[in-house]
Amino acid sequence: MQTQTHSTKKIIWLNLVFFAVTTLAALIGCPWYLAHYDLSTLDTGLFLFYVAATGMGITAGYHRLFAHTTYKANGLIRFLFLFFGAAAFEQSALRWSSQHRDHHRYVDTDRDPYSIKKGFWYAHIGWLVFWKHPFHFENALDLQKDPMIMHQDRYYGVWAVTAGILTPVLIGACFGQALSAFLFAVCLRLTFVYHATFCINSVCHMFGKATYDVDATAKDHWLVALITFGEGYHNFHHKFPVDYRNGVRWFDFDPSKWLIRIISHLGMAWDLKRTSRFRILEARLAGENLSTRHSLTNSGANSLMVKPLEQLALQHARVCETLAHWEEAVRSYRALVRGQMAAHSEELKTAAAQKISEAQRVFQEAYERWSRLIQYHPLQLREILLSAAAA
Repeated sequence: MQTQTHSTKKIIWLNLVFFAVTTLAALIGCPWYLAHYDLSTLDTGLFLFYVAATGMGITAGYHRLFAHTTYKANGLIRFLFLFFGAAAFEQSALRWSSQHRDHHRYVDTDRDPYSIKKGFWYAHIGWLVFWKHPFHFENALDLQKDPMIMHQDRYYGVWAVTAGILTPVLIGACFGQALSAFLFAVCLRLTFVYHATFCINSVCHMFGKATYDVDATAKDHWLVALITFGEGYHNFHHKFPVDYRNGVRWFDFDPSKWLIRIISHLGMAWDLKRTSRFRILEARLAGENLSTRHSLTNSGANSLMVKPLEQLALQHARVCETLAHWEEAVRSYRALVRGQMAAHSEELKTAAAQKISEAQRVFQEAYERWSRLIQYHPLQLREILLSAAAA
């Protein structure tokens, strides 16, 4: 039973030594190997496979399946995520998920295990090396009901060493390349995946764009999304943590989302949770409105901003109203379909579908006008809004 209630400053020697050894082996051993030997196709393939498998073992597995339960998966998928998640050497799924749930619940406070308020390097790696944190497993009672998760937690060392070191080295050894497998598929891969993952706690809580929640420290950062298989859309994730997607737009780079969707089509995952597009658009509009208000307020004396801010609020309300009309049209259509009206159902459904198209068109036009408006420099925007108020 864990009795610790607060994080305490303490060097975690096991973590420190492990990070140091694998990092030095990657930074010194890999260049040495390349200077003396050719890099084989097996070396490259094994490295890339383990980067992807362990990276998405954390993102699609530990994070989206276990920590946030954004979807459900069968036993094979759960085992694979536990296996390759352990190979990432980022704690057991139970401990990882428990701490991550604390991060969301107590974000930016003393009870946040990797609070950015304690500094960039603390959030990046210091919290793992120089601090001991409590585990409040009462926030993970659902995970404790899973025998496979509990087995991985109880024998985590065996899982991690087997999956993350022995397996890639043995594969390399079968082809006479055990050393290169250890240097590249183990040490270099661990160093890369570690710091890519750590960037979510550090970079994404300090740099980037706050699209949906302007006041949150969590930001969307495209480069972090690129190296973490889609986890860099962190502002969206903190606003909508139970969505199985992090990159919500179709063109957002989010391989973890694509993987989850693929295994769902194969019947191995189901109950994928998605946030309504209307709630997403509503949050985006609210974020844009608040950001623009901040820009206006900071651009001049408050006495000059009363009417522009009132006009901005009016413009925001207008575009939100068109969004509400679009949502109502969709809701009416769905109610009609569920009602299964026999006599004129097809005619009614066609008319309702046309209302959806029209409402969507009106919203898109209103949003385009809104988007053009908020792109202006604050001083220009103030004059535009003053003119609109006087008209």
